[in-house]
Amino acid sequence: MKSIANVLLLCLFFSAAKSEIKLPSLLMDNMVLQQNASVSLWGKANVNTDVIIKTSWDNKTYKIKSNGEGSWEVKVNTIAGSYTAHNISISDGQEKRLTNILLGEVWLCGGQSNMEMSTRGFTNQPLFNANDEMLDSDFPGIRMFSVRREFNTQPQDDCKGVWRLANPQSVETFSAVGFNFAKILNKTLKVPIGLIGCYWGGSRIEAWMSEDKLKQFIKVDIKPESLTPAKANRAPTLLYNGMLKPVSKFTIKGCIFYQGEANVTNPGSYLKLLPEMVRNWRESFSNDFPFYYVQLAPFSYENMGWNANGTEVAMFREVQQKALAAIPNSGMVGTTDIGSASTIHPPEKRTVAKRLAYYALLKTYNLNGIGGLPPSYLSYAKDNQKIIVELENVGYGLSAYGQEIEGFEIAGADKIYHKADAEIIKGGKGKIALKSEKVKEPLSVRYCFKNYSYGNVYNSYGIGLLPFRTDNY
Repeated sequence: MKSIANVLLLCLFFSAAKSEIKLPSLLMDNMVLQQNASVSLWGKANVNTDVIIKTSWDNKTYKIKSNGEGSWEVKVNTIAGSYTAHNISISDGQEKRLTNILLGEVWLCGGQSNMEMSTRGFTNQPLFNANDEMLDSDFPGIRMFSVRREFNTQPQDDCKGVWRLANPQSVETFSAVGFNFAKILNKTLKVPIGLIGCYWGGSRIEAWMSEDKLKQFIKVDIKPESLTPAKANRAPTLLYNGMLKPVSKFTIKGCIFYQGEANVTNPGSYLKLLPEMVRNWRESFSNDFPFYYVQLAPFSYENMGWNANGTEVAMFREVQQKALAAIPNSGMVGTTDIGSASTIHPPEKRTVAKRLAYYALLKTYNLNGIGGLPPSYLSYAKDNQKIIVELENVGYGLSAYGQEIEGFEIAGADKIYHKADAEIIKGGKGKIALKSEKVKEPLSVRYCFKNYSYGNVYNSYGIGLLPFRTDNY
């Protein structure tokens, strides 16, 4: 008799265990869902079973049937974001309840180490004002999900990570660029902000692309020695499979991206790969989201056998700017004024975040009254022994904030560049006059077109001029 009772108890136990709803890591307590959208919920349940989903923000009920493997997915509608905490009930006979959910704006933070760099910095490479950054973390409306480093030869359905509330401990280990970006959006839009951090230091762009997209450009050959944590970030498709694909069902508003240092030796291929990666990600998310990225910061690149005065990375930055034309709904922010000759990880991450946020507020959220676009080269004309450069996106004019203008060089027929004396033309709004005693008949201009160079020309909104050149040699 006791044996029969034990069998019954075991049957009840396994039946209960089997009926437990299983959800991907992204769908959990404390998450932020995109407001005013049709968002996906998905998971595992009993096979061929009705799954009932109830959303507290609108008291709606959704019914979906799991398939023969127990998988299910449903679209639910969200309302306008607020600080009201919501919950979701999911049941296939046994209920799973998600709590403390906020509705707001969700952004993906992608790239390599300069996006990954947290407020505590890297070894012997601190950020400016690290303690102040961590103390300025009292933002109840910001939630962060860090995708744990994973790689795989096949696209995965799930990743590892948890949604964390903003506090000094969580901010210390999350992307400094991402969190500062979120703070500005949170203050300005007055809705919660969710961040998904999907980055890996030293990663090549090829690692973030699917095999079917990447094989247009290269032979996707994953060598056995690449299947290690030390090398996977440079191998094709592995990070897309292990980190990006698992989060692609989650509805996002947009993406900020900081990557390229691992690809500087081949700018020509990057000009093709970056637009294709963006297409790849947008197709994966089924969402033509805005994509805002960061131009590489000035650095000597002596670790590559180059030097500060070389132009290898200047040409890569030029490619990053050219890629804008091939990426709809995109923007790029410059860093000519915040680089560091001694580290590839410049410590001024707050400025990068601000410029990304200004871009998003202007272009994605249509906020009037601010300037988000960086000034850039428009044209030039020779004027005796001077060259007059005209810029666009200058707002109400240009400034070096009372300092001597730096970063300009001019050259004559000998193609040898010399530092130029620069003067903002009064009344010209966006014009700068350049001259040098060493160049009697100037023919071409460069601005911050070196591996490491410092430039301090800003528009009236305090956004730095993008590097450029007028020559092609």
